[in-house]
Amino acid sequence: MTQVLAVAEPGGGAPVVEVGSALAEVLRADLRTLSATRGQLAAHRASEVLAELDTVDVVAAVLAAGPDEDAVCWRVVRRARKPVVLVPPDLGRPVAAVSRVLVPLDGTPASAEAVADLVALLAGAGVDIVVLHVFDATTAPMFWDQAAHTQQAWSAQFLSRHAPAGGRLELRSGTPGELVGSVAEAEQADLIALGWSQHLEPGRALTVRRSVLEAGRPVLLVPLKN
Repeated sequence: MTQVLAVAEPGGGAPVVEVGSALAEVLRADLRTLSATRGQLAAHRASEVLAELDTVDVVAAVLAAGPDEDAVCWRVVRRARKPVVLVPPDLGRPVAAVSRVLVPLDGTPASAEAVADLVALLAGAGVDIVVLHVFDATTAPMFWDQAAHTQQAWSAQFLSRHAPAGGRLELRSGTPGELVGSVAEAEQADLIALGWSQHLEPGRALTVRRSVLEAGRPVLLVPLKN
């Protein structure tokens, strides 16, 4: 039986276990809790989590998110080879079940490929998939000022190319990092799923950072495939 690993920190593990339980249910996996030892160094803790995540039975891990890039969560997601969910300090509302997932896609094959298997698995389990594509003045589709049927045709093509497992498409104009949280709230998403490069250098992973720290929803980070 596959497992979802919930990494509970001292005095603050309840939301992580709750999200882990909801994710395990939809993935038809067992939930296993890994409790922390008080005073354990972040580097040692991260290595412990990564070792557990690398075991064959574990399909994903759930950790508490923190703003410090030296925190356990960021040490883990930069090196993890499997999906990791980061749970923000303020969830906004509890996650009793995963029934709707927001999947932001930038239109590149890499981001779509990273989450393809996960989206197919979730869709197959009956989860409502909402695909979000954000564009700006330089990337606006040609249909934007044209008839509604042109937009529908473009949207169908986008979903067919980037989200063949299904879902519905929400289009927005602006900055992804600013819009992911508001769309997740408007759609009442239980989870946000993002493919990412695992790079946190200045100027990189801006959407990931803002989504994790500001969206108020758990964010499932899936490493881009090499």
